[in-house]
Amino acid sequence: MKSSTDALITAVTLGLASNAAQAARCKHQAEREATFPAADVRTVEIFALAGERRGRGDTEATEIVAKGDACVSREGMLEGTGITMRELPDRLQVLVELPDTREKSDSEWEGEHAVMDLWVGLPDSVAVIVHDSSGGIELDNVASLELSDSSGDIQIEQVAGPVLIPRDSSGDIDMRGVGAVTIQVDSSGEIFIDGADSVTIANDTSGDIMLRRVSGNVLIGNDSSGTISVRDVGGSFIVENDTSGGIDYREVAGNVSLPENRQGG
Repeated sequence: MKSSTDALITAVTLGLASNAAQAARCKHQAEREATFPAADVRTVEIFALAGERRGRGDTEATEIVAKGDACVSREGMLEGTGITMRELPDRLQVLVELPDTREKSDSEWEGEHAVMDLWVGLPDSVAVIVHDSSGGIELDNVASLELSDSSGDIQIEQVAGPVLIPRDSSGDIDMRGVGAVTIQVDSSGEIFIDGADSVTIANDTSGDIMLRRVSGNVLIGNDSSGTISVRDVGGSFIVENDTSGGIDYREVAGNVSLPENRQGG
């Protein structure tokens, strides 16, 4: 496990055009930065709009550092871009500021876009909460993670504590080397987890589930469709309800409990 992390939040986007089209039409750019002493920070809460996120470690982190590259279609829109850090009693919030095109008429903002690439660096002792509308996320080496995401692929590595995903509407989820995983609602996309303390998936609507090297229990509450494949589980493996798709399990040390219509392994 690395000793600290830099979380890179890229392509935070709000506009009417697609991300690819926005990037192609980027005409005006500006750098934005905000910092805060990390000594007393235990939790960082990041509010992002859309785009991709990546993370990496830094053993000497003594500040929470957020650096952004704003990209907009009109120069005047740069005034509405920025990064704000807000200290609350129990956490530090990092907020990306972009012009909200939804407040304008479609004709006034047609083809307009605002994008920001955001890097957030923090020690690995800090818990992270991310609110994201869409886009890919890559994050590693944090104390714990809570992530809400509407769409886009998620890649998480080396999280010492629990990982909670209250809701993920679409996109694949890939986790490696994490603590106790809880996914409350996953609407679509594959789930792959390799190396976890335990795994609980309350509701999964569609997409394959592949679990490897789980030291504790695996519980899947409801799975509507897609194959479930489980290998090397130190505890029990329980599937409460599975509507369609095969279930394949091997090397489960504890008890195995499957719905009657899905018996076999």
